[in-house]
Amino acid sequence: MTTAKTHILSHIEILTKLERMACEICEKHINSGELVICGLNSRGFALSKLLGEKIKAIESELTVVNINAMVEGNSVSFLPSSGFAGKHVLVMDDVINTGSTLMLVLSEIYRQKPVSIGTVFLAKREHRNFPVKADYVGISIATTLQEHVQFDNADPDNLSVYLV
Repeated sequence: MTTAKTHILSHIEILTKLERMACEICEKHINSGELVICGLNSRGFALSKLLGEKIKAIESELTVVNINAMVEGNSVSFLPSSGFAGKHVLVMDDVINTGSTLMLVLSEIYRQKPVSIGTVFLAKREHRNFPVKADYVGISIATTLQEHVQFDNADPDNLSVYLV
């Protein structure tokens, strides 16, 4: 039995949403000097690199550092290893669902006393278990608890988002 997929965002629509979010981020961080973007696991990290490129294209004076925040169970690790004290940090993921993974990563970063922490998501679902805020969002999707939003980055030249 195959699961029905409803196409939500095409490759060009995803790139356009990333461009808009990059503009919003540049407006807020124009005088920050350096911006650390932590992409959650593989899909969030892939998106964070695309977002970082768009930010650099808009504001070349802003240094962007991409870090992969990997979550396994209740453990968080950062590659490359980094300190967040005194830095402006964005945490990015493809889709915010319950918010549990985000809470783990935010807690680790918060302990190091960054100047600011923001969150970025390509897609935001409205069903969260944790009180986390999405600061920059590509698309908000009202779903049922049974539906899932899936970001497909298997082909980097053909990104898409589906409702499954």
